[in-house]
Amino acid sequence: MEYELDLLKSSLESLEGEMVAEVNRRSHQVEEIHPRQIPSWKNLLHYMVLRREDRRDLQLGLHNAGLSALSNSESHVRYQVQAIRRRLGEFYEEAEIATCTYPKSREILEENVSVMFGSQNSKTPSIMVTLDSQNGSDAAHLAKLMQEGMGVARINLAHESEAEWRAILDALKKAEKISEKTCKIYMDLAGPKIRTEFLGKQAGEKQLKISEGALIFLAGSREGFEEKKQVVISPTEVSILPFLKEGERVLIDDGKIQGIIESKGPGTSVGIRILKIFKKKPTIKQGKGINFPDSQLKIDPLTDYDLGVLPFAVKEADLIGYSFVNRPRDLAHLVEEMRNISGEIPPVILKIETALAVKNLPALLIEGMKLPHIGVMIARGDLAVEVGFERMSEVQDEIMWICEAAHAPVIWATQVMESLQKSGLATRAEITDASKAALAECIMINKGPHTSAVLQSLRDIIDRMGAHRDKKRYTFRALKIATRFLTK
Repeated sequence: MEYELDLLKSSLESLEGEMVAEVNRRSHQVEEIHPRQIPSWKNLLHYMVLRREDRRDLQLGLHNAGLSALSNSESHVRYQVQAIRRRLGEFYEEAEIATCTYPKSREILEENVSVMFGSQNSKTPSIMVTLDSQNGSDAAHLAKLMQEGMGVARINLAHESEAEWRAILDALKKAEKISEKTCKIYMDLAGPKIRTEFLGKQAGEKQLKISEGALIFLAGSREGFEEKKQVVISPTEVSILPFLKEGERVLIDDGKIQGIIESKGPGTSVGIRILKIFKKKPTIKQGKGINFPDSQLKIDPLTDYDLGVLPFAVKEADLIGYSFVNRPRDLAHLVEEMRNISGEIPPVILKIETALAVKNLPALLIEGMKLPHIGVMIARGDLAVEVGFERMSEVQDEIMWICEAAHAPVIWATQVMESLQKSGLATRAEITDASKAALAECIMINKGPHTSAVLQSLRDIIDRMGAHRDKKRYTFRALKIATRFLTK
């Protein structure tokens, strides 16, 4: 038993030493980190060190010794390690004890949640409702939604116009007076959504026939293609074509059509061999999304359209959602453009919807920590296509853990109680999904005819689950995101 305790003492000493060393290695970053974000910055680095290696043997040893197994320590990692070491007889001078305690981490998170979502209690998620000109122009209706639980209103700037957005904002102001409640305004930038576009004589078609095993092409034009019946599709962002390489996957229509880049075609075009079609009718339709989960697409997520609507968003929004953000420099560019518009800018929500964004999440959060507040949206639609539906549950958890370590509020989005919203009847799977969503700080629902029913069901689920748990216990196998981040 003494040998086992000595081994635990040695392992914990080594672990804490690694945490301190990593913060010192990156000490050059601290000058750019916003002062209120420094505890979060340090804790995120500590958590990355913890998750760099498989720690399950350490956890088991701690558990067997009747000590904390670090399972719920994401928000205050080093302090928890020190608390265990003190239990094992280690002495610390007061100045050596980590200041990011569990109460301090809750205080930081609750302040972030309050600023972003208007809620004073980070244990009770806010609910975000998507609005457009059809469901967002009636002040009495919006007041009812606020009374039923809507705390954040979402306006998607990819659709409609400034006149329609202003009408929604006017109705929300009236609704706040009627309901005597407040509602935060969240606005989504459109980003470079890559969709199918037909070319030449096929441009007038609504859909094109394909088959498994067929070779189709992605190209900027039909130039160089002699066969008239050859299926040639243009991605709406043709600038991606030079970055596509043989062997990389291509997913069309939310993954219903799966292919692989097999060859180069004329110019910058690429040939895609269709591997699987998960549709009753083997066709490609106009305007369907295209995902490239294996490709390193070096395109700016801040489009010309986004730059055009950005002044409106900076002036009117409480929160701005950054679509298809992938790299720290993407966020730096957006912040620069916003500061060119105004000295005071709203907090940014990083929409994590690509495999690359997941991989770069720690670095994105650290870039975001140059601002006083940063948040994350798990945009599960495109993200599920990119990482694979079978991995989505695991990836959701990884994002939640890392954001917990960074004290960054999380929005759980896409298809939340969608059947209930559309038909008035929820599926069993949706109820289970909603109970998992209650672990986030905000839950986003889409527009539909049964919004009141969704709000009532969500509020009931949130209240019930909040009484059962705060966080769930997990074991710490090595996390690839941490390993990649710390080797840079």
